[in-house]
Amino acid sequence: MAIATPLRKRPFLAALFVLLAAAPQAWASTTPDAAKVIERYLAATGGAAAFASEHTMHSIGRLEGFGFVGRIESWSARPDRQYSRTELGPFKFSEGSDGRVAWRTDPTTGRVIRLTDRDSLESMVSTWFAFERWAEPGEGGGRVEVVAHERDSLGAYTVLGVSAPGQRDLKPRRLWFADATGLLAKEEAARDQAWVVTTAEDYRPAAGRLRPFVNATGISTMPANRLRTVVDSLAVNPDVAGVSFGMPDSGGGNALRWLAQPGVATLPFEYRARHVWLHASLNGGPERDFLFDTGASVTVIDSTFAAAAGLPVQGHMQAAGAGASGSASFTTLGSLAVRGPDGDGVELRDLKVAVMSVAPTFSRYFWRDFAGIVGYDVISRFVVTIDYDSTRLVLHDPKTFRWSGREAALPMKLNGVVPSLEAVLDGRYRGQFRLDVGSSSTVDVHTPFVRTNALEKRLRDPRDVSGAGFGGAFSSSLGRLHTMAIGPYTWRDPMVTLSRTSEGALASEDFAGNIGNRVLERFRVTLDYDGRRVWLEPGRRYGDRDAFTRTGLMLGWTPGRMDALSVLPGSPAERAGIREGDEVVAVAGRAMNDWPAAALESALEDGPDGREIHVTVKRDGREQVLVMKVREMLR
Repeated sequence: MAIATPLRKRPFLAALFVLLAAAPQAWASTTPDAAKVIERYLAATGGAAAFASEHTMHSIGRLEGFGFVGRIESWSARPDRQYSRTELGPFKFSEGSDGRVAWRTDPTTGRVIRLTDRDSLESMVSTWFAFERWAEPGEGGGRVEVVAHERDSLGAYTVLGVSAPGQRDLKPRRLWFADATGLLAKEEAARDQAWVVTTAEDYRPAAGRLRPFVNATGISTMPANRLRTVVDSLAVNPDVAGVSFGMPDSGGGNALRWLAQPGVATLPFEYRARHVWLHASLNGGPERDFLFDTGASVTVIDSTFAAAAGLPVQGHMQAAGAGASGSASFTTLGSLAVRGPDGDGVELRDLKVAVMSVAPTFSRYFWRDFAGIVGYDVISRFVVTIDYDSTRLVLHDPKTFRWSGREAALPMKLNGVVPSLEAVLDGRYRGQFRLDVGSSSTVDVHTPFVRTNALEKRLRDPRDVSGAGFGGAFSSSLGRLHTMAIGPYTWRDPMVTLSRTSEGALASEDFAGNIGNRVLERFRVTLDYDGRRVWLEPGRRYGDRDAFTRTGLMLGWTPGRMDALSVLPGSPAERAGIREGDEVVAVAGRAMNDWPAAALESALEDGPDGREIHVTVKRDGREQVLVMKVREMLR
């Protein structure tokens, strides 16, 4: 493929995590004007004494959202302990905090996960807000100030900006208090470039205070995703001595079976179009091609394939992509087996996966049909070694894995579901970058980081390029910076893509950017999700200079034909006379159907500058042979 098109996507299941996590939370240095708002709120809901008398709480409620109806039960104990368990359609999960450790179980696999980094901070902050600690004397150690006066169709509001203790990397939450009643009407919590908005409705007297019995929660960038919680029963100051708020045994989760040697599986993969491809079987059926993607928040089955396989789907949610959004539903697999030709591999049972339309868009770029994407819910079960030189993927049992290499581990953060580590551009622009094996790019720098550091001005030989991800296409600027460094590893002239999109994954404020396979292929990469560590062992590509394209031609595949999907201005393809929309009939006199994909990639992009390639195109029913004189386009 002449111009690599990375599969970029937002971990859309995070939307489900965020909204479910918000559901059980009851509405729970201050400036003088803010203090008056809080005093009025306490008076309107039953008085400061009634508020101070609450120490524990137990609630049971109904959930409605994503096309499902479910149930949630929660317990809490001041000042910082909470536990809840949720059932919503096929998803069952728990989460909690004992004041020191925050944790949750994965809704798709049932595995217990200890939250770290930003996830842990957000959980602790959410618990602080759930207890309404901003209303305590001394504001619970937080900071409260009036930040706005707003009005909507329902009335006027005074908006407080509230920060919990330690909320250093998070934006203050915005609490909207109705001027007419003094009651808390809405809470807005920042999540990256979006806001999670929870409205409090149906206030009723219960256990000595006025309380909202209905909460409706949504995400500003995905309005179709809303979760409604209705409280059925509420007990204040119950005995919670028997409630375990601490993290349970780390075992559990759906069944995993090693198909050959226990504790380790070695799988060959195909590395094509700078993506990692595996073979997987669903419910004992024939093996199909799957993309291996550390940037995917959940395993995905293509909707067309799911329909052909007779997989029943349920539910619906809006899913965010690189530059826009689409839709997803869910299904439960009896089994997912990932195996090599010798039978080695792993099998997971009772796996809940997303069903989305991915193949129709990406098959054109990948020159192949495929059934889906293996994502975080499967990958995170293992310590994963990706050996790009030998095209071998090794899955290790985290309980028995021992590192035996010479390279030192680099610290990995896991905010949400995508692993990340620190990288430095041009020796001074330092940030946290996602490690995205589902991207064929070098580095995709997110729009906020680009603007903050004025990177457009530093880019050498910039060119406008287009890309595609789940949800749609987008444009970026591509060129070179002087250096890139990860830990002790440094190389010159990295090829960098600067995002311009204002929404989706490439507009993330929480990360500087995504690191794709053009960087990762320089190494033998080992990812330890549980240990939050990454090992990078330099391989044979380590010292290679990043190459862009020698033709400027991107070919798009549909069964039975190839088309010129994109032709870069000023490129060898454009100078040869190739136009977007031309059908490409042959390359070097060889019909397109006779070319193996890997050999066609090599024929177009490998070899010295100045080499001539004869391309036969069909336009308006007539064939003509055009000659490209290839050259590296990015100096």
